[in-house]
Amino acid sequence: MGDVHVTNNYYRTKWAGAVAFAVVVAFGAVYYLTGNPDVRDAWASGPPLRVTVQTRDSVVNHNGAWFFPGRLLSGGQTLRTDQVAAVMSKRSDKVDTYETTTQVTLEGNRSHTVDITGIHIKVRSKVTPAPGGTLLVYPSQGEDTNIKIGFNLDEPVPVPRNADREGEAFGGRYFDDHSVSVKEGEIVNFGFTFETVKWDVTYDIVLDEVIDGEHTTQTVTNGSRPFHTRGFASAYDQTVAPDSQDGAFAVTDRAKAMEAMCGTPCTVRLAQGTAATAK
Repeated sequence: MGDVHVTNNYYRTKWAGAVAFAVVVAFGAVYYLTGNPDVRDAWASGPPLRVTVQTRDSVVNHNGAWFFPGRLLSGGQTLRTDQVAAVMSKRSDKVDTYETTTQVTLEGNRSHTVDITGIHIKVRSKVTPAPGGTLLVYPSQGEDTNIKIGFNLDEPVPVPRNADREGEAFGGRYFDDHSVSVKEGEIVNFGFTFETVKWDVTYDIVLDEVIDGEHTTQTVTNGSRPFHTRGFASAYDQTVAPDSQDGAFAVTDRAKAMEAMCGTPCTVRLAQGTAATAK
């Protein structure tokens, strides 16, 4: 007579039910926790706002001025616009002069809304521009730079100011009549212009944020480097600007080039408040 095997179906069914219940509870807990914004934000990686920076002052068709160490042209030499553009694309040592224009794109990276309550500048260095080198000036052609916020770096404490679309003048404090909130996945574009007549400044942008009632800050840099804007030096080895007749870039007078760039006297133009004037 063969062996007889008895299976306890009661206990097997009981354990299967317990396992199924545990799986349902586990999935329910995961669903609840992942749907909870507090938990999701606690697990979130990266900064509250993802940041992309595009500095526009590296091309010659942007209105502005640049500083180059040394002399850009030899005696009697002239350059066409495309040749100047080629030089600029190869020279990594150029520095924005008078104005830096930057577009900062922010993307929400938290379940809770990120409220931007203020923006300020963190200065890394601030010195008087050293004389020498070349000042390259490309006067305004009326480009619409879509600037929304301006910083006058000549102010003792630069504050974010309203700026007109051409960046021709800075007005009142931006956050006196604006509020900015960024939801998860939402894209917000800021156009900044930074101007100085007097200083050689390196700096970061700092965003003041509130997330679910908690205050924090987020620092924005120009890639791995700080932003850098240079005022006008007292003297240059060479000043280069387009000739009024044929448009070729040639050596010219510093005062004449500055007048074409920013008027006489050269100032950071403020619609409200006191302008800083170059000496």
